[in-house]
Order: sequence, then structure tokens, then C-alpha cells
Amino acid sequence: KNFWKFVREAPKDTQVQLLKFATASCKAPIGGLGKMDFMIQRAGPDSAQLPTSHTCFNTLILPDYGDNYEKLADLLGRAIIECEGFGLE
Repeated sequence: KNFWKFVREAPKDTQVQLLKFATASCKAPIGGLGKMDFMIQRAGPDSAQLPTSHTCFNTLILPDYGDNYEKLADLLGRAIIECEGFGLE
């Protein structure tokens, strides 16, 4: 629930960065986002770990931050903004 709140409230450029973080592409697939398989996987109990992703499978690995929206917004925001991967374009 907090994840979708983050997505709704995020600026457009952050939403694009989130898409790239989770899928390795900053563009929607042909047919739109509704045609894309996207999964959010729980990464264990609450922790200070940053979220990760498996871009080959369009899967976001998200620790269970519970009801702490501020923590989710901070750590997910940091992960997607500071994400560089292999630095390939």
C-alpha cells in the first residue's frame, strides 16, 4: 500500500527512474504498462537495507518496512536515484 502511495506521489522523473530501476528500461513496453509482468517481492522483515531488483524478471525486491511510509520513501527513493548498475547506456 505504501509502495503505491510512493508511486502516485512521486514526480514524473522519479517514476521513470523507478521503472528503469525495476525493469532496466525507462520506457513502457509496446501495448503499455498493463501488458508488462511486474512483481514486488518481499525481502524479509523490516531492515535498513535498500530495495534491489531483478531487471530480467521485472521484479522489485522490497524489504517489509511495515507502515513506515517515510522509511520506504527515503530508502526506495535513494535506491532508484543513486542507482547506476554497470553504467552501461
